[in-house]
Amino acid sequence: MSEWKSLLDAAVQNGDVSTEACVNIELYLQGTSSPVGAAAITELIKAREWQEIDDRFFKTMAFGTGGLRGRTVGKVVTAAEQGAGGPLGRPEHPCVGTASMNFFNLKRAMIGLVTYARQSFQGEGRPSLVIGHDTRHFSRDFAETCAKVCTDLGCDAYLFEAERATPQISFAIRHLRATSGVCLTASHNPAHDNGFKAYIDDGGQLVEPHATGVITEVNALDREDYVALPASEQGTLTILGEEMDRIYMDKLRTTLLRPDLLEGRKAKVVYTNLHGTGGIIIVPMLRELGFEVITVPEQDGGDGRFPTVESPNPENASALVTSGLYKFSRNPMYLGVLILLSGWAIILGNPVNLAVLAAFVTCINWLQIMPEEKQLSQIFGQDYDTYKNRVRRWI
Repeated sequence: MSEWKSLLDAAVQNGDVSTEACVNIELYLQGTSSPVGAAAITELIKAREWQEIDDRFFKTMAFGTGGLRGRTVGKVVTAAEQGAGGPLGRPEHPCVGTASMNFFNLKRAMIGLVTYARQSFQGEGRPSLVIGHDTRHFSRDFAETCAKVCTDLGCDAYLFEAERATPQISFAIRHLRATSGVCLTASHNPAHDNGFKAYIDDGGQLVEPHATGVITEVNALDREDYVALPASEQGTLTILGEEMDRIYMDKLRTTLLRPDLLEGRKAKVVYTNLHGTGGIIIVPMLRELGFEVITVPEQDGGDGRFPTVESPNPENASALVTSGLYKFSRNPMYLGVLILLSGWAIILGNPVNLAVLAAFVTCINWLQIMPEEKQLSQIFGQDYDTYKNRVRRWI
């Protein structure tokens, strides 16, 4: 018995590592073709990183209707994974583990999806898949791997030349009349995560009966290896770029409900890309429509680290703003509306309008401000409570 196997068995006996993790390590080693896996596992065990081992192997990542999602960068990065390093300070290789997002899980997912696409395809020629990705760590590597699996196994692949937003990938599936599609993304998850989302021919994510068909194929696989078809039977690879962008933008223009409202006006819009994919289409599209678009330069470029934000999820508040107008009122926006309404009431000169103002303040307090204060107190705790005691709700 190898040294690391003895250490692992002892850790299981002592309760430091779950039995499931021990079993899944064996499954992983039997199913991967990468030497990085064995080297990383050996490192972790010899370093007695039991929690890290359990985090990576406590389960097998099952493919579901939402696809796959998990860590690509471990809490502990082994020397084997770090290798020569990758772009933007990431490791050379993704996180090893059955519960992690790596080539072992990615290839199984793609093989299963392609297998189902070939089985269910009823048109002429070959099945085809559109493949896109975001700016996260390993997204491009994963996308190129998906394209290779696709063509090796007899399907045509349309691969975007660089990151693109998910809606454009859905559009391309419909426009190109593709059989299926894939987007490598983890949406608003932390920077260390990535994921695999699968789509059907209508551009939407998997629904029945396709969901069960794909899930069955993927979860039946326990190896990442596959045998490529002869060259004459393989699919072709097409790179999608500016031409598809133009087609998409022209289509977006046709969806405007009131284009006449944009005539003769130059509204200002502030937009931040948050290091993601949206700016590739949104910024030029708005400018073509006549908007003056102001961006946040520090966040314009794609960056899987999301270095200027605490969270890539724009819904997550990361800082309590107490400067500027907020030094004088906790709700300057509502206060501004109240001032405008008060001015209008004075102009009208009707005493009844005073009752309207009182009703406005009461409704805003009960229905908007107080629920917001409760949430802010939960998020920011004592800092917000101190701010509440220092600054009035209105003025």
